[in-house]
Amino acid sequence: MLTFKKTLLFTTLLSVSFLFNACGNDHDTKFGENIQTPTNQPFSNGEKEFVYDLFNTEYLWYDEVASDVDYTAYETPQSLVTALSVPQDHWSFAVTSNEYEDIVNQKTQGFGFSYVDDFHIYYVRIGSPAYNKLLRGDQILEVNGSPASFENISKAAKNLRETTTFKVLRGSNEVNVDVVPKMYTYKVTMGKIINGNIGYLSYDEFTGSSVAEFEAEFTKFKDAGIKEIIVDLRYNGGGSVEVASILLENFTNRHAGKRQFYLDWNANYKRKNVDFYFSNEIEPNDLNMQRVVFLVSRGTASASELVISALKPYLGDANVVTIGDYTHGKSVGMEGKSYGKNYYFLINFYVKNNLGSTSSANGIAPTCVADDDITHLRGDPKEAMLKSAIHYIDTGNCL
Repeated sequence: MLTFKKTLLFTTLLSVSFLFNACGNDHDTKFGENIQTPTNQPFSNGEKEFVYDLFNTEYLWYDEVASDVDYTAYETPQSLVTALSVPQDHWSFAVTSNEYEDIVNQKTQGFGFSYVDDFHIYYVRIGSPAYNKLLRGDQILEVNGSPASFENISKAAKNLRETTTFKVLRGSNEVNVDVVPKMYTYKVTMGKIINGNIGYLSYDEFTGSSVAEFEAEFTKFKDAGIKEIIVDLRYNGGGSVEVASILLENFTNRHAGKRQFYLDWNANYKRKNVDFYFSNEIEPNDLNMQRVVFLVSRGTASASELVISALKPYLGDANVVTIGDYTHGKSVGMEGKSYGKNYYFLINFYVKNNLGSTSSANGIAPTCVADDDITHLRGDPKEAMLKSAIHYIDTGNCL
């Protein structure tokens, strides 16, 4: 199994008049990225009071917020959010406007790969500088001639437009790979047809920008006449609930007008509860899946868990199959609010399926346990999770 270290990767949120309904994101990963830190801008008492008021009114756990916190004493937005958050809240955060714009547009800077403690790469973003150069399964040995370390990789990621040479162990061979870190936009979706009738979709963020990506893949699936679908959410930490609703439409076209899920606000804001429904209009690429198989891990969170939960009342528990590990366990979401150059995303509501159920705080249990096999590329039928999913489709049994 992979062991992860915690780094906050901001979720892309769907913006509607600067109000954002989203599930947030909490990937436990380490990225070869140059994540920008907030600029040194004044954090006024007026803004601090604004944040404090949000916690005491719209925050889901408003009645549990400590009353003895001197909010004027905090110097940064995130430190104040952290101080006011209740113990069960691991997700509320603050983000600058520049960071938000990058989030919305699937834009960041650096190399674009993720690795674990021994510097094995397990994920490379599609369209990043490292894409098709560094590979899942590579082990970084050196960075510009120095031993691999978190510090050396982070330092190199900040040197935009300067070539970095990675020495990696690829299989049994040592290979030098040159990568130039830069600002880039990336994709989060990849699809393929397996064994002639199984659609495989890897999907890594519920962003507004990603809708066109997965719609194109579903068109290919529909044209190919697939009979089964496997959705790889193992690294998908969440995002927009609006996008989750759109994705649900693509899986099944048999429940027109029925409620998919709803957002359940705190006792003082029930007027803001929102229902999401299956459309009454069937799109040409909507599928009629009787079963959906998901590849999941502890990094599968929020909107990903929502999609799995929302399908169960319609397909039945037995036909919503999860392969891998327990999911993250996040059944809550947030509506962002802005103040000056900062956005605040505080937990505001529970996300519940049509039966009023949420995913457990312990996560969704796997139907079949399988390791994240970084010795094979994602989408390779020999990779352990995908191999187990195909076996389940063929036999109805775990591998």
